[in-house]
Amino acid sequence: MRMFKSFKMLLIAASILAALAIPAASQELSGKNWRVFNINPNVPKYWDINQADNPLGFDFNTVSSGWYTVYLNTNYKQLTGKASISTTANWTASNLYINRSGTPGDAYFRLYFQSAQGNYTSNDYWWSTGTARCDLNNSSSCILTVSLTDRTQWSNLCGQRADDIVPHPGDNCVGGTDPNVSPYDGFTAAKRDVKDLGLSFGRAARYASGVAIDDAFAAPASFHVSSYRVNP
Repeated sequence: MRMFKSFKMLLIAASILAALAIPAASQELSGKNWRVFNINPNVPKYWDINQADNPLGFDFNTVSSGWYTVYLNTNYKQLTGKASISTTANWTASNLYINRSGTPGDAYFRLYFQSAQGNYTSNDYWWSTGTARCDLNNSSSCILTVSLTDRTQWSNLCGQRADDIVPHPGDNCVGGTDPNVSPYDGFTAAKRDVKDLGLSFGRAARYASGVAIDDAFAAPASFHVSSYRVNP
């Protein structure tokens, strides 16, 4: 009986060691329910929110419609302990993608996540920053992977990087008020309580200003995400 118990304990220990030896799989999110957020400041509705196509994607609005795509996102819970986010996307080739400010050749998308739905502070929105972006006008596909542990690769709503340990309390860049919390601590807190994540569309200087296609481009300009992963 003792030998049987010892053998059983050895089997359990071996199973635990085997489980620990297998790396956790990355979480593929492209099969979730995604939404497309379009903005038009010139109409009372302001936001137009639609379900994304299946497989995951959408068609860009034309500039003359007044609507610009800002976000493609889905619900999520937390990113604490995760190593990175990665996406693989392709879109209709053109050099006529235009941001809402009308700057020629200045249309990109980035990774982003948010920890608020409604009232928010600067530290509730985070974007992959700098060159961690994909250029819509100079390519037709992109693989983008951004580390969640390298804080220099993320900036908040007011452009403060996630490695900034200095609090910036008071009035912020969007007319709100920020608490006495540093971007460093804000990034840590936001990863613990994620509401949405996905992609944002805009220009080099404004990450979520929106993108549309010029009317001179005759065919529909489509955008497709083949993979969106949160990596352990």
